[in-house]
Order: sequence, then C-alpha cells, then structure tokens
Amino acid sequence: MRDNSLARHLIDHGHYVTMLPTYLPHLLDEKNAGTENTPIFLGGINVYLQHKFSFFRKTSTWLDNLFNHESLLRWVAGKRGMTSPRELGEITLSTLQGKDGPLAKEVDKVIDWFKQYGQPDVLILSTILLAGVGRAVREELNIPVIGFLQGENGFVDSLLPEYREEAWNLLGLDTRKLDTCVSPSHYFAGHMGNRLGIPENMIQYFPNGISLDGYDVVNSKPEQPTIGYFARICPEKGLDLLVDAFIELKKSDQHKELRLAIAGTLPSENIIYLKEQKTKISRAGLNDFVDFETNLSRSHKIRFLKGLSLFCVPARFPEAFGLYVIEAMATGVPVVLPDHGSFPEIIRETEGGILYGKDEPSGLIHALSTMLCDKLQAKQLAQQGRAAVHEKYSNDRLARELVENILAPLVPTK
Repeated sequence: MRDNSLARHLIDHGHYVTMLPTYLPHLLDEKNAGTENTPIFLGGINVYLQHKFSFFRKTSTWLDNLFNHESLLRWVAGKRGMTSPRELGEITLSTLQGKDGPLAKEVDKVIDWFKQYGQPDVLILSTILLAGVGRAVREELNIPVIGFLQGENGFVDSLLPEYREEAWNLLGLDTRKLDTCVSPSHYFAGHMGNRLGIPENMIQYFPNGISLDGYDVVNSKPEQPTIGYFARICPEKGLDLLVDAFIELKKSDQHKELRLAIAGTLPSENIIYLKEQKTKISRAGLNDFVDFETNLSRSHKIRFLKGLSLFCVPARFPEAFGLYVIEAMATGVPVVLPDHGSFPEIIRETEGGILYGKDEPSGLIHALSTMLCDKLQAKQLAQQGRAAVHEKYSNDRLARELVENILAPLVPTK
C-alpha cells in the first residue's frame, strides 16, 4: 500500500512507473498504480514447488502461469499452517540465494520480462529481502538498483536458529552488491547497517509517507472519549497490552465514559488471539464500551481515525517506522507510543504525541490517563501532529524528494 501510494504520485509528476507484484497479488486500499495484466513474479506457489521439487524448476511457462493465478494465490494465502517453521527457513534461504539457488528460473523471469518490455532506468526493491533478485538484475542489465528497508529484521529473526544466521549472511552479501539502501528512520538505518554489515554511507534516510486525499477535513471529536487502535491485530503490536490498560482505566472514576475502538487487518493465525481479547473485555463487563472492526477500506479507515480522541499502538518490539502513526496524526489525533524504535524520531519531528517507557509497570496506563485528562495538551499535540504530517510526510512531496535526492544521482543523464 505504501509503495502504491508513492508510485501514484511519481506518475502524477510525469515519471513512468511499473509496479511488479511478487509472491502474492497486491492488496491495496487505493487505486492500483500498476499496469493491468502485469505478471506476478516469484509467485508463492511456484516458489514453494520449485524449492521443494526439482521437476518444477524446468516446467513450461503455461503451468507456472496457472499456479500464479490471482484467485489461487489469494486462496492459498488465506490458509493457515501451509509451511512448517523448518520449511519456511529453507524456502527463505532459497529465495535469498537468487540465481544461485533453486529459484533461478523465477529470477530469470524478471530479467527476461525487462528485456522484452523495456529496460528501466532504475529498479527499486520494495523490501531488501529481494536483494538476491536485485543483484541479478543489476549484473545482467547494468542498471542501478535500490533496496528499501522495511522491518525485515522481524521476519529474519523469527526463523529457526539453524537458518537465521545464514539468512542474515546471504542478505548482507547481496545488499552490498546494490547501489544504495533507503531506510524510513535513522534508528532502523543504524540497526540494519549493523545486522547486514554494510557501511553507514550506503543507507540513506527517506521516511514513509501517505497520500493526503481524504485527510483534508478534521471531524469534530466524539462526545465520549475514545482510545483507538489501528494496526495489524497481533501480539507484536501489543493489542492485548492496550486492552489491559483500558480495563484498568475503566476502574477509575475519571474514565467512566471511556470507549475503546479496535480496527486493523486480522491474519488468520491471530483469530484466536483476538477472541482472547474479546473474552477479557466481556469478563470485565465492558462489551458495550468496545467496538471491533477488521479489514477496513481506505475511506472507512479515515472515518475510523477521525472519530478517535486518542491513538495508541503499544508495539512490543521496535518499529522501523509505523505508518499507522502518521495516518492517525493526519486526521488530527494525538498519539501515545512506547519509547523505542522509530517512535521517538516521529514524535520529535511532529510533536504530535507523547512517549512512555515500556519497561515502567504502569507507563502505558499513566500516559493514556494523562492525555485523556489534559484536553488542552491533547488538542495542541493533535494540531501540531496534523500540521507536521501534511508538511513532511505527504507522498506528493516525498515523491519529488525521492527523485531529486536519491534517484537522480544514480541515473545517468540522457
């Protein structure tokens, strides 16, 4: 979604942009900036079959295209437990090996497509996990290749120990063959530089942004104070921590009317996790004060955020950026965030919220209560955050900066 929004604004500025979906079809909340009928590269089913069975590394294009059918890929993506942790590690290593591994045919498809439909001036990888593909394209076509850093450490570190170190080594080797990397925060640039073993001058700072369409009008805030959560519904994002804090706040005489609104994408593997949160709320007798919504459209998401008094995603682990924070601020909602990862940078740049120490036993509860009780401060932070996002995190502006500061120095003048 982030890449599609940026691509749309690059197109609006007169650049020719082609989005090539990899692994699964794009799931977007804005108009697709890609070209119709663009094939899916490294489709999830083909990757699995070619990794698992040598026979599928030599099959014809028509069979590969059959396995890349959008409906089939979406159906498979919705299934739980399709691969064991061991298989996931093995497939990851195969993908990172690029042309040197069992997925060489899939990498060649990318190169052949460029040769047939037109060689680009520059290739941008949406994630550094595709560095193996990027290295092969760079060597074959002799074009600059850029890799975005977007929270890949969480995935690589989740692999079994016997695959984790090799994955980091392969990723580092391929990344060093690219022209440059782009990080959405200074924190993540330093973190990934160390993990990948690449020099500091190879990583450039370029924040994530959003399209401001639909964010122009600020709705009046709800009569009842409402804390909102909008992110992937999972333990990593700390929804359970927010639910626990909400239950504690409701026990206070100061917050009798307080409500909690929860929304976000619900992965199939986290359905039980969400049910556990609903059970806690029900046992506390607070069902009438909590709303749940999942898989919102873009317009519904904006309406949801505009209806909040306060926004909080108490992520357990440091975030590379946290686009949901910018989306909330854009609607004029102050935020409460844990003091780690990229969040301190965002707060410094926007002055749109407050931080709490995640190791403090009552840090989250205290921060939420402080913001709810000090309406004047909350209003000031909301105004500052909204103004900063509209000034600094608009993809219309960031598209220009990407071309001028990162792409232009790498692309030969014609």
